[in-house]
Amino acid sequence: MNQTDDPLAAVASAYAAVFEDLAVATTGRTRRGPRGAVLAISGAPIAALNAIISPSLEPSAEEITALAAAESPWEFPWSIHVRGIPGPLVTEAAALHGLTHFEREPLMVRRSDLGLPTEPVSGGLRVRPVGVDELALYAKTVAEGFEAPHELFQVFADPSLGRMDGITFYLAELDGVPVGTGMTAISGDLTGLFNITTLPDYRRRGYGRALTLEMIRAGFAAGAGTAYLCASKMGEPVYAAVGFRTEEYLTVITAPEQLVLPPTGQRSSRAGGPPD
Repeated sequence: MNQTDDPLAAVASAYAAVFEDLAVATTGRTRRGPRGAVLAISGAPIAALNAIISPSLEPSAEEITALAAAESPWEFPWSIHVRGIPGPLVTEAAALHGLTHFEREPLMVRRSDLGLPTEPVSGGLRVRPVGVDELALYAKTVAEGFEAPHELFQVFADPSLGRMDGITFYLAELDGVPVGTGMTAISGDLTGLFNITTLPDYRRRGYGRALTLEMIRAGFAAGAGTAYLCASKMGEPVYAAVGFRTEEYLTVITAPEQLVLPPTGQRSSRAGGPPD
């Protein structure tokens, strides 16, 4: 299948590569199957951050099974990410490892032909990149945005993440006080948006929306004007209001008891989170 047959091939591959790059930086534990599926182990106690991800429209159950066997028994909570609705063979392969919980998430894209978004009215909000020396603060703020224990997101405090090519971490601040987070992953002409959170006391003020638009603008500045993210159903119409369109769905398969909080959004979303 070529790019013409699969217009989201580049987006799906970029999405998988973000998880792979994170794992390379944190544990070095990555592997690729012969058809392009990625195994990426970050070491975080979150299923979505230890994953087998198939960027193919037709994921291979055999390939997923082989990658899963390479890590068995799994040391960390883990997940399988596939595009669309998994077929019976993939479903069976996941079930053999106790992964029977399915989450279907909108894959949303804002195409570059929409142009550079206008600078958001942010009410004094400052959005800035985070240096290596501030990653611990970033990780703490991400956890607070998810309303989750800080230790769950300690992976983002790893100094090695600050040296990843194409990855930028952002803090949103009011008078120097962190109120939200974001992350961009630039690959070619694509900007992936992840970790968008707003702290509970600062929601419903438009800060998440302003942060999202600032990261899109940063992508344009880097020559990567097409942005993508994964959203919750609740966040889907909000992202649509700033130009994103749902072009496909991803399915994330986990064990029912595993924590599925992602690296990519507020509690109701994996990549974007509703930009409230």
